[in-house]
Amino acid sequence: MYSSIRNGSYWVLALLALFSTEECCALSKMRNRFNQKPAPCPTPCPPPAPPSCCPPCCDEPIFYCSRMPFEIDFTLALDDFRSLPEGSWNGNWGAYSALNLKAFLPMNFTAQVAGSYGLYDWTGRAFAPTNNSKSLQQQGFITAAASYESPCSGVNAGVAYDWMLNKNFGLFAVNPFFDQIRGQLGYLIRGGHEIGAWASYGIRISHEESQNVPLQFRGISQANLFYCYYFKNHGYGMVWAGSPYRRGLLYKSGRPGDYIFGVQFAAPMTEYLTIEGHGAYMGPRGWSGITPSKNFASDIAIAITYSFGKRRVRQSPYMTLANNGNFMVDTNQNF
Repeated sequence: MYSSIRNGSYWVLALLALFSTEECCALSKMRNRFNQKPAPCPTPCPPPAPPSCCPPCCDEPIFYCSRMPFEIDFTLALDDFRSLPEGSWNGNWGAYSALNLKAFLPMNFTAQVAGSYGLYDWTGRAFAPTNNSKSLQQQGFITAAASYESPCSGVNAGVAYDWMLNKNFGLFAVNPFFDQIRGQLGYLIRGGHEIGAWASYGIRISHEESQNVPLQFRGISQANLFYCYYFKNHGYGMVWAGSPYRRGLLYKSGRPGDYIFGVQFAAPMTEYLTIEGHGAYMGPRGWSGITPSKNFASDIAIAITYSFGKRRVRQSPYMTLANNGNFMVDTNQNF
């Protein structure tokens, strides 16, 4: 009777082996259990299936799998910027730290909140017309954003609300606070190429006063076309060019600058560390005379970021924390 049961089990497993390699390997192990010579498998036993982090059209996972359901990024950066509130004086050199929290939602949507805090003019500011010349300039950004990213190819889109907070800011060393809205729309082509546009709109005018001089500050509204390439090492490089499109505060008519161009990149060094950087420049309006106009804005920064938790394998420019390149400042007074 035992022999009948054994032979019956063998033939049932033999029928199952016709349908998959895994059952064939199970049959081989079963026959070994009954002290019979294992039957050869047509192919090696398959490895355990990886986590389902990869859609059918992609060759590799989208996320680094983690028990933590969201992404945390901590950044340290060196930064040099200037804007119209500096007038004809030099810019501001310093450093900042940033924290970014990102949650991945169903259907490829993402929500995030991020903030940064920076200290500038470490050796003082000789150009400040007040007794704040030896005080450090402090600056912070806060960004709340949502985005949608195609896993392989298709439309990418994002929108962000940015705040800028300052202490001892600009030529007059005042403390303005203002905001902007920012959006980005692109189309990702197979092979890692993306083209699109991004724009910002300054919302609030911050009113300050120094030495009985009324001052106004607002984010410069700008519109740009961009090209982004995603490298095989999961980094990216992005360039853009465009122009301010709203009347400036410093002039009775016309825009605050003639043109804008910028770059941004991310280069992963390990699974957790990434070198990042950005740079932007807004050319001054047409001028006449011997001395070139210094009513321009610029920003250049280099940073290292440590990331952990559930996060995308491929780095992305959607939606980066506000900085002095994508949040330039307009004013009504300088010299």
